[in-house]
Amino acid sequence: MPICIPNSYINPNVRTVGVSKLRSLNASKLRGIDKTLVIQENDQPLAVLLKYDEFLIMQKQLMAVLETQAVMSDKDEINSIVSGLNDVKAGKTKTIEEVRNSLGKAKEKG
Repeated sequence: MPICIPNSYINPNVRTVGVSKLRSLNASKLRGIDKTLVIQENDQPLAVLLKYDEFLIMQKQLMAVLETQAVMSDKDEINSIVSGLNDVKAGKTKTIEEVRNSLGKAKEKG
């Protein structure tokens, strides 16, 4: 049995339309669509039509999730994050000015 997620949970601008709606769509009408369309037949979702910009936003969010998952599954990365948090708790930090000054001095030497 498919999982049913309310359209408004994903995007409040989702509209469900019958597959017959596809016949009336052309480039001009597609440019004017301001909703994401869930195309269905006999109350069964078949496809989703959304603006390309929205698709790119979704892809960017997906990549961010995948990158986060990659970091969170890397034991060395997790150890580095924990070590950094422990340094912050212990007060082992420098201000941005201290970092800039030390970088400036390193450039002068090098």
